[in-house]
Amino acid sequence: MCEYENRNNELTEKSKEEIERDEIEYLEYLKYRKEIIDSHCHIHEDVEHLQESSDLPFKKILLMGTTVEDWDRVNQLADKINDDNKIIRCFGIHPWFVYNYLPPTELIGKIKEGSCSSSSSSSSSSSSNENNLIIKINETWRIKMKELLIKYPNSIVGEIGIDRVTKVKLNGFNKNDQESQMKVFREQIELANELGRLVSLHCVQLQGKLLTFFQSLDIDKFPPSIALHTFGGKPATVDQFCKMPSGKGDRFYFGLSFINLTSSKVDKLIQAIPDDRLLLESDQNSPTQVDQSLFKLIQKISSSKNWTIQKTIEQTTFNTLNFLSKQIKK
Repeated sequence: MCEYENRNNELTEKSKEEIERDEIEYLEYLKYRKEIIDSHCHIHEDVEHLQESSDLPFKKILLMGTTVEDWDRVNQLADKINDDNKIIRCFGIHPWFVYNYLPPTELIGKIKEGSCSSSSSSSSSSSSNENNLIIKINETWRIKMKELLIKYPNSIVGEIGIDRVTKVKLNGFNKNDQESQMKVFREQIELANELGRLVSLHCVQLQGKLLTFFQSLDIDKFPPSIALHTFGGKPATVDQFCKMPSGKGDRFYFGLSFINLTSSKVDKLIQAIPDDRLLLESDQNSPTQVDQSLFKLIQKISSSKNWTIQKTIEQTTFNTLNFLSKQIKK
């Protein structure tokens, strides 16, 4: 999950040749569409278009849960489609929402601003309401997350991570809380390692911190494999992850989405990612936007790697299947 930022406000008119090329490449996209694996999306959030999500013909779809409440939506769509070979359920606490479970220390015990209990309610009900309005640590997410991961053996841990930009949206705090993010992140990495689960990992403007974390983590504490979602690091950072010693580097894959297309360095980034580590992501919250996002991404990868549309789809599908094969049955 990433916020979209348009870095190029200039609209350019396509030539006739470019339009014709797009049409040809889109026909090729449609021809091989059933072989696509969307390795990172949030289409379950669009509960008004569950049928459209069910009708997507892709080979596999990884549904990324971001909060305890969101995990229910993941399961709602997965249960509707009822095909565990196609739908991979993913359960995680996203860094944007960590404060709901581990708020900043200075806010613990305070009443949530903008909340009030009804004076007409009974004393017991009023007391319960007031207790729910108090900002406090909520550790029950770990229990439910482990239960869900065990219940669904092919599920993975995601979307988790760290984010330098996001702010705590409580009581006007309006600050970044990396300490809480890192604590919840570590706990989820530990759970992934314990259960032998793969990880889909969000990182914004903290690539160096993430690199240091994994460099210092013993290989026997690693998850089986890690997909760095919408990878936002520099091309040189790709090499740093891949060449991590003791077999650690072999565990990293790099997901790209439409978000990456806003960067002027996207061609260099694509070229830096090893052919066998590249994953496709729509990162969309609605099935109505998935095809457009994936097609544009596939076009860009094809151009940067000098591949055909068919080659890009086949290679990224092979890569994702290889990533998924790393899951350890425990």
